[in-house]
Amino acid sequence: MLVISVEAAQQKIFERLAPLSSELIKIEAANGRVLAEQLQSDRNLPPFNRSTFDGVALCYKSVARGLRSFPVIGTAYAGSPRIELNNLDSCVEIMTGAPVPENASCVIKIEDLKLEDGIATLNDGVDLFEGVGIHLLGSDCPAGNVLLKPGCTLSAKELSIAASIGKSQLLVSQIPRISIVTTGDELVDVCASPLPHQIRRSNDLALQFALQSAGYQNVSRHHILDNLAETETTVQSILQDTDILILAGGVSKGKRDFLPAALESVGVAKAFQWVSQRPGKPLWFGDVDRNGKRTLVFALPGNPVSCFTCLHRFVLPALAEITSKSACPPQIVKLRSEFSFAPPLTLFLPVSLSCDETGQIWAAPLPFNTSGDFISVAQTQGFVELPCSESVFPEGSSHRFYKWSV
Repeated sequence: MLVISVEAAQQKIFERLAPLSSELIKIEAANGRVLAEQLQSDRNLPPFNRSTFDGVALCYKSVARGLRSFPVIGTAYAGSPRIELNNLDSCVEIMTGAPVPENASCVIKIEDLKLEDGIATLNDGVDLFEGVGIHLLGSDCPAGNVLLKPGCTLSAKELSIAASIGKSQLLVSQIPRISIVTTGDELVDVCASPLPHQIRRSNDLALQFALQSAGYQNVSRHHILDNLAETETTVQSILQDTDILILAGGVSKGKRDFLPAALESVGVAKAFQWVSQRPGKPLWFGDVDRNGKRTLVFALPGNPVSCFTCLHRFVLPALAEITSKSACPPQIVKLRSEFSFAPPLTLFLPVSLSCDETGQIWAAPLPFNTSGDFISVAQTQGFVELPCSESVFPEGSSHRFYKWSV
């Protein structure tokens, strides 16, 4: 039995990854999708000198010469063409967002002046300077500036930028098709009344919800009884129409753990099966290429904590890679208390986070009883990765933290 390290497992996975194709969609359907093109400003933003409030626009040099009253020669509205201030000793009444008239170099707030009989008179003590009240042309970004890069997940703020530069359609990464398969005669539906020797299925729902929380909505669920022929047939069928196959259970050394043999029989090439980690040692990974279409296969251990942890440590990073999501490295946190772990394995330790007055994030260890102890894990926000090269991890030591998808 060849057992490989966590680092070697991650490398073998990433060696087999290839980005999914991209597709052009309407901006209205792009919320939550991953951008696959670079967006640049099509013109200066703002595209003209605009007033930042209601008031009057005038030439600052006239104020510097001592003028305090200015005849109003017109009104500038938002959405109207720019007008010209020909007489520098006059002013233009202006609305927020309107183009600042040519030759005007400052805008005075309406509350800082008195408008009466077509004359605008500045209040005493008003502090003015050249450019006040003007949002300058191109000051947000000049034409041609890169606004968004490929790999960002599109949300309201990114889509508002896309709309502002006229992108009614966007090139995005395709949504991966993900299939979850649970195995085992002991598992029954969540709405069933289990017999004493049975348990309700929870792994498939936990995996589905975690995937959807991470932004992967195209998820289907299936269940296979402990039967080799049924396992081969079901896996063969699912592989025809999926990008990622995630199996939960049936991958270890039990007499009815048929998945390894079934995967081999349908042409899935195994990359590895055993990883030096706890929980999740019997992690299986492989892939199959059919007519140029590659499907990745992750067979996760059936115990809930093992299954959930392996999803976050290995499957979600792989999904981010094939959908070309911008990399988001694990957060670094410090242990709240000393922790010891003797076996020479990488430990994924569930923790509860807190933040002190300096902003430092602390991780309090909340070890699980067994890899089936999903109830205690519900009290945590994620897990820290403790390396196999050490057995005692002091209080204050820094480690990588992986957050549960919520």
